[in-house]
Amino acid sequence: MGIKYDLEIAKVLTNIEDEKLLNFYINAVIKKIEGILGYELLKGQITSLVSGLNKNYVFLPRKEIERVLNAKSGCKKLPFSFVNRKVIFDEIITVDSYVEIEYIAGYEELPENLLMFICSIIKEELSNAEGLKSYGIRGINYTFLNKIEQSDNFIRGVKDLFGVVEI
Repeated sequence: MGIKYDLEIAKVLTNIEDEKLLNFYINAVIKKIEGILGYELLKGQITSLVSGLNKNYVFLPRKEIERVLNAKSGCKKLPFSFVNRKVIFDEIITVDSYVEIEYIAGYEELPENLLMFICSIIKEELSNAEGLKSYGIRGINYTFLNKIEQSDNFIRGVKDLFGVVEI
C-alpha cells in the first residue's frame, strides 16, 4: 500500500477521470520525486548514518519527522532531543564521526501542496505529449518547455518543496 491522497481532487486538478490511469501517473511522479530526494516518501521507520558538523547537533535527511527513537555513536547510546529535522545532543559530534539515528518519518497522506505539485507535473507532461509547443489566446502567449527544461524545473521544484540544500 502506498501513500494515500485525495483522488477526487487529483481528478479535478488533472482532468483525468480514469482512476487507474491517474493512480499510475501519480505513483510514477512520486517515484521520480523519491529518485531525486534519495528516499521514500511513505511513512516508516528509518535508520540513517549522519555525519557530525563539529556542533552538538545534526540534521536528519528526511522531512516530516514524527519522532526520533534512538541515537548512538558506535555502541554508545546518546541522549538527545529533536526539533523538526534537527537532533540535538549533549556533546559535540565531530566532522570525522557519525551518529546512527533511528526515527519515524514520511507521509501517510500526501500534503495538499505536494499533491498540487504532482498534479501540475502530470498536466504539463500530458500537454507536452500532444506536441503543442506554444499558442496564444487574446494576446496572451503560452509556451511549453522542452523536456530538458521540464526536467530541470521538476528537479528545482522538488528541491524547493522539500527544502533540499546542496553543499
